[in-house]
Amino acid sequence: MTHISTPADTRPHSDRFRGGGRERNCLAALIRSLLFVCLWGSIAGLAGTCRGQAGAEKPVAAKPAGARVGYTLILFGCEDTVVKAAGIDMHKTLGGPYLGTWHEMWGQKRIQPGRLDGLERGDFDMLLLATPHCYPDAEAWAGAVGLDSTPAILCAAGVKNNPNFRLVWQSWYWARTEPRGDKKVLHWKPHQEPPDGLRALEKLTDQINAKHGRKVMVISPVEEATCKLIEMVAAGKFPGITDPEELWGPWTRQTDPMWRPGSHLRTLFAYCNVATMYGVSPIGLNPDFSGLKFGGGKTVPETFNDLAPITEEQRKILQQIVWDTVSNYPYSGVKKP
Repeated sequence: MTHISTPADTRPHSDRFRGGGRERNCLAALIRSLLFVCLWGSIAGLAGTCRGQAGAEKPVAAKPAGARVGYTLILFGCEDTVVKAAGIDMHKTLGGPYLGTWHEMWGQKRIQPGRLDGLERGDFDMLLLATPHCYPDAEAWAGAVGLDSTPAILCAAGVKNNPNFRLVWQSWYWARTEPRGDKKVLHWKPHQEPPDGLRALEKLTDQINAKHGRKVMVISPVEEATCKLIEMVAAGKFPGITDPEELWGPWTRQTDPMWRPGSHLRTLFAYCNVATMYGVSPIGLNPDFSGLKFGGGKTVPETFNDLAPITEEQRKILQQIVWDTVSNYPYSGVKKP
């Protein structure tokens, strides 16, 4: 084995020290450069991770595809405007099947032959129905309160040739009044718990969905959202309106406020129904109702512009009430993203 030795450093101590200092300075500079590169890479990676986490927390939800929707019975014509504001394409409004009047939820006893042909053909992807007689009641529904009921019949017809059919059944706040002088005044009290009628409707919904093995019927919780708005107004927490009566009317002793919801209620109804239909939040939408006209039956007034204007602050509150109500109500079938 050959041993190779290195010559000893014969420089003076001071020279060796100066040379070693230069070497250490170069080494320190190299280390600082490496640390900077590593630190910068870590920061950039952390920023990217944070951006990814932020994106994960607030995903951009895909807009739902539009559906062929039938409207029937007592609606106030604002839903399509909200659908348009939400940017939902391919939404198509169809004339709903004729079921008689709003107070004839009598099952097969009232539905005339041929009235459900469109449903049975699969022409409808969705049916939105609203009636003051929205809750199962043996008297009001002529005893047909189970799988022989009107909603059960509609669901069975709708899924016959359209496996994706859904029935959106709107709950209804019935504004009760009492006479006072020459006019009627609103008579209301806060809800301490869900009404028995709603519980009965939920039970029926469970029966129908169990029969079909999926959520064919859902409930648009308009009554609950309306109660929240009324209570907010009564508590002085809704800007610009101090009396719940102002949400309806104007009416006289000869007219019923049920047929005359004001702009705030009509908007709230539409937000609630569209949120339930398509699972979209109304928050941030700015629908233009100015061109809407109403007519037929007991509908008053004739245009949306005849109603009280809705301020930006009020609009935001209405949207928040609706989304909180719909997204936290299991029977709407909607979950927050």
